[in-house]
Parts: sequence; structure tokens; C-alpha cells
Amino acid sequence: MPVKTMSARFNDELYEEILEYAKEKGIPKTRALRELTKEGVRKWRLTKALAFYREGKVTVWKASRIAGVPLSRMVEVAASEKIPIHYGREDLESDFKSVFGETV
Repeated sequence: MPVKTMSARFNDELYEEILEYAKEKGIPKTRALRELTKEGVRKWRLTKALAFYREGKVTVWKASRIAGVPLSRMVEVAASEKIPIHYGREDLESDFKSVFGETV
């Protein structure tokens, strides 16, 4: 997989927190920054998926795909966030078509 680089500026406090994380993990600061960024993106995707689901813009299955988590995990997270599980026939049909295509 090709690797791309990016530069960023951090205030002193955030920079020190990244260094602290790297020291605790015993890893280089560049690896620490990649790990923290990956975790942040994962949380952002989950938050976005939950918002779409809460607003009725996507089904719970589609939300799980957006978040990159298994359906069972998305149901657990939605329940823990007190988001009602709304899943009707139309949702099932939509998910079925998304998985298997229009011709099935």
C-alpha cells in the first residue's frame, strides 16, 4: 500500500500529550501520531454513522458499514447511546438490495 506523508502543527499541550503517549507505549512519536489519528478517525466515523442513523438517514446496517463495524456492534452502540432501533420492512428491503443487488 502506498504511503503518503502529511505535516501538521500542534500546540505545546497536544504535542506533549502525543510524546507522553509515545513514551508510555515505547514507540516512536510518528507511530504514536499514526495510532492516535487512526483511533480518532475510527471514532469520527462511528459518531457520523450514529448521527445518520439517529436522524433516520440510513438503516442500522448502512450505519454499521459507514462506521466500519459489524452490525451487531452497531446495534450495541446504538442501544448504549439510547438510540431506538427502528428497522422495518422497507429497511430490510433496502439492505437486501444493497447487499444482493436490484435483481434478487
